Amino acid sequence: MTENGGSAPGRTGFRDLPYSDRSYLATRPPELKYQMGGCGIAGLISLDGRLIAGDKIKSMLTIMEERENGLGSGYACYGLFPRNKDDYCLQFFFDDEVAKERVEDVLNEHTNISRDEKVFTQPVKSLRPPYPIIWRYFLQPRTDKGWNGRMDLGEEDLIINLAMHINAEIDGAMCISSGKDMAVFKGNGFSYEMADFYDLSRYKGAMWISHSRFPTNSPAWWAGAHPLSILDWGVCHNGEITSYGVNKKLVEMSGYKCTVLTDTEVVAYMWDLLVRKHGLPIPAAAFAMAPRTYEEIGRMDPESKKLATWLRFAYREAFLNGPFSILVGRSQPEITLIALADRKKLRPMIMGRSKDGGVAYCASEECAIRIVDPDAETWVTNAGSPMVAVAGRGILRNGTEHPFKGVKI
Repeated sequence: MTENGGSAPGRTGFRDLPYSDRSYLATRPPELKYQMGGCGIAGLISLDGRLIAGDKIKSMLTIMEERENGLGSGYACYGLFPRNKDDYCLQFFFDDEVAKERVEDVLNEHTNISRDEKVFTQPVKSLRPPYPIIWRYFLQPRTDKGWNGRMDLGEEDLIINLAMHINAEIDGAMCISSGKDMAVFKGNGFSYEMADFYDLSRYKGAMWISHSRFPTNSPAWWAGAHPLSILDWGVCHNGEITSYGVNKKLVEMSGYKCTVLTDTEVVAYMWDLLVRKHGLPIPAAAFAMAPRTYEEIGRMDPESKKLATWLRFAYREAFLNGPFSILVGRSQPEITLIALADRKKLRPMIMGRSKDGGVAYCASEECAIRIVDPDAETWVTNAGSPMVAVAGRGILRNGTEHPFKGVKI
């Protein structure tokens, strides 16, 4: 039984069901199936230290109702667990108790769990069951255990290997977020249904990101909805990455396992690879993913031209081709919001800042900002140039600067 009383069929019986009768929870769908529809993304971050309730992000996302089709929506909150801010919070979807027990066996072997709890949910009349079992675990990885004989992995890489092993090898289980001081709340439904299902009004955080619709070119399913997350990275994406194949090969060669059947998953892994593992500054990583043309690079000053050319050569497989606008969240080392549009701006993105300078906003449409802050100052970024804001510090880049401003060359 699921936590809300619906039944989650076992794997064998589940696969015997007609396609139209299946409700994909943690179990991956077997095929790709294109569904028409737009995407809505919205995010906000506290610049002055105040906490922001979930009602606000709900208002921002649900006002863009024409952008969704009811097949998927989700939210991620950062600065959420002050009591356990130094623990990794692994949040899961389970199809059944068998999958949950198998995951707990793996967690008990490789981590020290400080506490675990059922994620609060409540019935929503318009949301059709079954629902997954949704559970979270606060833990620390056991570095003394290593992973598959490797003893040289740090905490973060151990968590990544743990999450990816579970997603790839344990039937009926999916780790949907695995970072510190953050969690993802998502599922198969409209944005207002997901907000009500998780009762986002009970949560407050320093930053929220959100998405409506579902993964591009994928069947609608609970675990595949945005945000897509690994460690503390969370990504909400509007658009379609046509370079998915080559981008997927890059992250897989670097040890990531792609199990969610969507291009957005690759984008999340790319941010982790380029920024955390390779140490690129955020503007340089953004340039690698949305680079300027060689004609534009040729007009740069000599030092910028040298860096831009190196990034295009060294990270040619990281180039995200196709239309996109993305919101990226992270909690380590600071809670940070990144907003980036493709180099041709084929998908909409608008920024905002409250009149008192205390909150920054990003959204697909201006109405999403005006619904919560009618007096906000708004602007648009340059193509391929990120807006970067840090909780408690302010907006470090507004997205209209030189691509390498502030980057030490």
